[in-house]
Amino acid sequence: MSMLSLSFEALKERKLRSTLTTIMVIIGGSLLVAVNGISTGTINYINTQFSMLGANLLIVTPRGQDVKIDDYLVNEISRIDGVKDVIPFIQQMAIIKSRGEKQSILIIGLDQSKLNLIFPTIELDEGDYVSRSDRTGILLGNQVVYSSRKSEPFTRLGQAVTVIYSETIRGRQVYHKKSFSVRGILKYLGSGLVPIDQQAFISLPSAKSFFNRRSYDGLYVITVDPSLNSRVRAKLLERYNVNVLSPKTIADTIQRISTTISIFVDNIAAVSLLVASVGIITSLWTSMMERIREIGILKAIGFSNNKILSLFLNEAIIIGSIGGTIGLTLGVILAYIMRSFFRGEFAGITPIFTPETMISTWILCLGLSMVSGFYPAWRASRMDPVASLRHE
Repeated sequence: MSMLSLSFEALKERKLRSTLTTIMVIIGGSLLVAVNGISTGTINYINTQFSMLGANLLIVTPRGQDVKIDDYLVNEISRIDGVKDVIPFIQQMAIIKSRGEKQSILIIGLDQSKLNLIFPTIELDEGDYVSRSDRTGILLGNQVVYSSRKSEPFTRLGQAVTVIYSETIRGRQVYHKKSFSVRGILKYLGSGLVPIDQQAFISLPSAKSFFNRRSYDGLYVITVDPSLNSRVRAKLLERYNVNVLSPKTIADTIQRISTTISIFVDNIAAVSLLVASVGIITSLWTSMMERIREIGILKAIGFSNNKILSLFLNEAIIIGSIGGTIGLTLGVILAYIMRSFFRGEFAGITPIFTPETMISTWILCLGLSMVSGFYPAWRASRMDPVASLRHE
């Protein structure tokens, strides 16, 4: 403790130089913490979003307007080895009106008894799902009813809403309107990338009739096991002129991109720590050159080489530990400042700081400081006491 106190007093004598060197460590440490926090939070957000979709799910859509997805194709795909179920769907952007208010939403028509196969985490808040034979029922996402911007709900269970959509026929804009009764309201899922909270669902026959469709917009293909996704996807691409999306593959791709960007920014942060280590070397080397006579006096009164080494090395340890500790705190603040710039679907990302990341960053700051300070400390410990006393 006496040696640490002596080292701290030596740093206080060179306040400006010591402060600037410590700031370098703080910047490097805070960048590492902030980037890792944002990266971990992003990966967790992506996993949460895509966990709303089944891991054994494939989404099939037509490749081009000439390709039609009909019941014949549904039956063919159902017979492919590894396919558990095929759920056709029709989707349409529309305006939904209630109590004089309106909002734009995506309406999906499908067999709602199979919704849990597509969205495993989906749950009802009120009411029930719309049956296949129900032509006037509608199931609403939570945020359609309970928008965070309004104190009153958009509509209530059992009430009527009006759905309006438009299409172009022979160069003219034609509007179609139909009233639906709210049969159910879904629980809030916090969806962003997969906006279930902002969608509505009707029965497939109702969608086919109201949206005037003879074919489907796509298929949800449920495989027996997620490990069969790649095999089934390859067969679908080989046999049919369709696009096949796997939510799991999309999530993995986004994670790889996110991890790559995180590693890149981590390297930038590491470079700033290396710059800080150069600053520590410079600071301690200058300190050693300024204190040559003091080193000679210390050796003359009985300080051993190891004690001189410890004296200078402690200065590097103090810089690293203070810089690392402040850097951790500043990094958490910086991560939340960075998060405030996120918009749209990614506004829900929350930085996550694991104990492993915090500890490893602090150890890295301390370790780099010790390594940087070792050479000047070693040179100071090897000085000849007689030559040091004669130094002017």
